[in-house]
Amino acid sequence: MATETLLINRNSSPLLAGAKAISDETRIRILHILSFGAFSVNEVVEILGMGQSRISRHLKILTEAGLIGSRREGSLVYSFLPDEESMGLKFPMELTKLLLSYKEDLPSWERDQKMVHQILEAREKKSKSFFDGVAESWEKLQEETLHPKLYRSWILQELPTCENILDLGCGPGGLIPFLLNKAKHVTGVDNSSRMIENASIHLGKNPSVDLIQTPMEHLPLSANSCDAVVASMVMHHISHPPTVLEEIARVLKPGGVLCIVDLGKHNAEYMRDNFADLWLGFEPELFESWLSNAGFRVETIGEIQTDSSFKILTIKATKE
Repeated sequence: MATETLLINRNSSPLLAGAKAISDETRIRILHILSFGAFSVNEVVEILGMGQSRISRHLKILTEAGLIGSRREGSLVYSFLPDEESMGLKFPMELTKLLLSYKEDLPSWERDQKMVHQILEAREKKSKSFFDGVAESWEKLQEETLHPKLYRSWILQELPTCENILDLGCGPGGLIPFLLNKAKHVTGVDNSSRMIENASIHLGKNPSVDLIQTPMEHLPLSANSCDAVVASMVMHHISHPPTVLEEIARVLKPGGVLCIVDLGKHNAEYMRDNFADLWLGFEPELFESWLSNAGFRVETIGEIQTDSSFKILTIKATKE
């Protein structure tokens, strides 16, 4: 994958390489940390309270053994636990799973877990603060940068006519009036209370619309309750997209449709500050892997060209 690095010495035994890599308590602690998602070197340093050179050495050893992978987001490098499909080796994943089943035996596991949650909460707070601040001008900001008319037409073309659609990361609700042409009922969810307040001004009295302020990792919806889900320009704001995709799979009915629109991979680091982006776009292969692990079948992957430097990635998938 273009966005990920897995350095495995093919001439060595995965058993011996893995055994050597986990012979240090710090490296087992790092595996525990990465079980919560991808973290940058600086974040791992902050969680463990150790020097950067020391942490970088441990990360290198784990990467070379195939126990972790890495991806570059502009100037930052994030480490993560790869899945079996992406690393092509079964043993490292099974070894990590075994170790994590005994994580309570680590002397510092509760402290590390607390620090991880502090990092994740800080990311969430920064994102929520940003979107609360731009709620009134969000539609205009998008039009200036991301060309929503281009990808909205794709969404409406791919969605089935159905009973219930979930608009994930609905913002001030700009897409919902269009979705009502495809469904009898639309539920819009967003982490930002100001976004939901603004959506309510325009849509709150519509009996065919529900608006909910909630973290997207924990949707207050019943299992198998939605016919379709739209995730429009939201995944690059999410700390750990695989968790959200699993939650989408939970609320979708079998055979339900998921339409994803997001940014293709780019290196515009100013997007972190200007739009609170956590991901600098995505390679389609990464999404394919995530979707497969979450129980989806990818139907189509496409790309929409824009007048700006950004390319728009479109993915249609169905829940198996």
